[in-house]
Amino acid sequence: MDIEQLQAFLAVVKSKNFTRSAESLHVAQSTVTARIKTLEELMGTPLLIRNNKHVALTPAGVSFLPYAERMISLYAESIEALKLQEKYSERFVIGGPTSAWMYIFGEQLREFQHNHPAIACELLTHSSENTLEKVIDGIIHVGITYMKPRHPRLAVHHIIEDDYVFVARQPFGRKITMDDLHRSNFVLNDWGKPFMDWFYHEMGERYMPAFKINQTTIVMKRCLEENWFTLIPKSIVKSYVENKELHILEHELTWQPPKHNVYAATLKIIENSSLAASISELLASLYGAR
Repeated sequence: MDIEQLQAFLAVVKSKNFTRSAESLHVAQSTVTARIKTLEELMGTPLLIRNNKHVALTPAGVSFLPYAERMISLYAESIEALKLQEKYSERFVIGGPTSAWMYIFGEQLREFQHNHPAIACELLTHSSENTLEKVIDGIIHVGITYMKPRHPRLAVHHIIEDDYVFVARQPFGRKITMDDLHRSNFVLNDWGKPFMDWFYHEMGERYMPAFKINQTTIVMKRCLEENWFTLIPKSIVKSYVENKELHILEHELTWQPPKHNVYAATLKIIENSSLAASISELLASLYGAR
């Protein structure tokens, strides 16, 4: 199996057409066909169903697809690492939700970069699931996640246990009631399955928010610029509350929200001593963000 075979497979999966795949790869169609055939022979099973008008994945192809994508991703990461090797002493990759690095650990990241100009830093923003997958693959060295990792190869660092609070640009002058959560200026951010299960249990399965989203930066922008309010982890709005750009709203709801936990995940075994030292230093600074 080689990279060109994997690239041909992914190109056909994306375009669902051998001719367009060949054009995107700048090779003849017969070359794409040959590469796919060789790959299928190596795997011992057909990966694609093809006829004159249709190309689709076989069940084996569906199973193989995420592995092919990960192998291509690892290949690209290795090429990038080699390019950086001559200019920098080390390549350091961190990852996690955008909200973590923008609102919780932004200062720690800037300080780490300032203190280590010879280290090439790369930030990959992914969901918690994708972040953990890349930590396991060795692509990300320190991954931030809002779900507790459970994998034998991962070391788990519990950084923050947080509370959810209601916030808005201006105080309401009264306590929030259940009726307020049905109003058009309440925005519901998706903080993951445990939070959403709890929220809909409290509100009722038929509850429909006026605006629901899974992008914290948009929620923050709405709350800072408009008359919106939301339920959000305190660590994310800490600096905004301190600067009085946002205000924590009291409520009279008899709720007991789940905690919002922030974890850092690393590989348990790190053979590169300088990399291990950088990981330890960054983790120490993340703990300092509490």
